[in-house]
Amino acid sequence: MTKALLITAALMALPLTAPAQETVSAPEFAQDGAEWITEVTVTANLPGPAIWRVKKGDSEVYILGAMPVMVKRIPWDDARIRRVLKQSNVLLTAPEAEVGLIGLTKLQMNKRLPLGKKLDEVLPSDISQRFYALADAYGLDRDKYKKASPLWAAAALRADIYEKAQIATLDPEKTLKRFAKEDRLKTRPTGSYSAAKIISRVGQFSKTQEMSCVRATLDEIEFSTKNARAATEAWGHGDLKTVQKLSPDSALLACLEGAPSTSAMLGRTIDQTVGSITKALETRGKSVIVLPLSALLSQGGALQKLKTQGLEITEPAL
Repeated sequence: MTKALLITAALMALPLTAPAQETVSAPEFAQDGAEWITEVTVTANLPGPAIWRVKKGDSEVYILGAMPVMVKRIPWDDARIRRVLKQSNVLLTAPEAEVGLIGLTKLQMNKRLPLGKKLDEVLPSDISQRFYALADAYGLDRDKYKKASPLWAAAALRADIYEKAQIATLDPEKTLKRFAKEDRLKTRPTGSYSAAKIISRVGQFSKTQEMSCVRATLDEIEFSTKNARAATEAWGHGDLKTVQKLSPDSALLACLEGAPSTSAMLGRTIDQTVGSITKALETRGKSVIVLPLSALLSQGGALQKLKTQGLEITEPAL
């Protein structure tokens, strides 16, 4: 994934209702994942993180839910999922972002402030103080952000602080991909989505909306750095209620999700995931999929859609 895609991924993150017009809304940061676990289905005290099995005849798909952020190098019991991977036909991963030439052009146009402007001159004083206090706390170079537009500066600060704090946003998918490579297991995403459409939303922000999103991103950074370790440890023991309490809703997606086109895009990624699982169940044997807990457990999420198909869903002891 290119640096542009990493920043785009950072811009994918919070919860809103869809208004009637093609507009964006000013979010309030939800300090935990209260929106995305509507039903906790884990009933057994099993080693390692929660794993679900979807079964149809001689076919099985094992689902590992991923947290939005995890502390790197915290050990977790991977024995159960490794055993399944070694017997599987394929590892399925979350839909991937696609950025074409138009999207990259818009990205570059949105990233920088107009000539002669500096970040500390366009940010309100309270936001500027918080922004640079966070940068200083992690030993980051203030000059790196001074020519970036506010929302892109916030996304870059988030990425840089997470790197300094050893917080990952692509695990455990990255770990499972490494396991699959070691086992020579083929890997494929469940689908794709247009990052260009997401990027286009950024250009429609009013000043008020943009500053609200920056504030929410700073809230997310502070919440994540405080709670990521405890959330990761809870995830490693299958304690989803604690994971929900200590995992942040991503602040920037809420700024984008209000537009009907963006909401439809997010719905399509869940449908793509469910379609991939259903297709995998047509092949005899085992498959593994890793996808965000929010996409799995939310109202209208993948698990709920699979249940409506009458499929057998359990948390196996393995």
